[in-house]
Amino acid sequence: MPLDSPTPGTNVIVMAPSLSDEKRRTCLDLQAAGSLDRLDVLYVTYSGTPADLTDRWRDHHGDLPARMGIVVVGDQPGQAPGGDSVPENVFVTTANPNDITGLGMRLNNYLNDRDGDSQLVVCFDSMTEMLQFAELQPVFKFLHMFAGQLRDADAAAHFHLDPGAHDDRTINRLKPLFDDAVDLR
Repeated sequence: MPLDSPTPGTNVIVMAPSLSDEKRRTCLDLQAAGSLDRLDVLYVTYSGTPADLTDRWRDHHGDLPARMGIVVVGDQPGQAPGGDSVPENVFVTTANPNDITGLGMRLNNYLNDRDGDSQLVVCFDSMTEMLQFAELQPVFKFLHMFAGQLRDADAAAHFHLDPGAHDDRTINRLKPLFDDAVDLR
């Protein structure tokens, strides 16, 4: 059964195994926030390619939203920003996984360039992979700041975490950053 999209101004943690089909379906269900002609979707991905993300969106929702941004964190061969594998209304940029500040700047730029009348939906995939490149405290600070920006932008956002990859201390440290949780374990 599809889940309802988070309400605007809400950040949700989605706890599920990283490679599960249930995680992918839930992610797409959580992005169904309304009319495609008013929808602005931002993906932050450590492992997805822009072509795969846009194809998955189309398979699940039909047409692409009015605006889509994809921030690819890390090296993904053959996925240069603005490549011919993504449609014109899809903005693609890259970020270094070892540079949380640079990632924050790219996300801030995307948020500042958006149309205030659109409904912003954000998928951050994933905190698990982010924690492979940075310690818990800087990740916590980054997520705290970014979640606040998303609340201020009235975004409906969800953040993925594979609970099997982390100890209880890490999970308990991150959970208070979010307004709600979906546990698919």
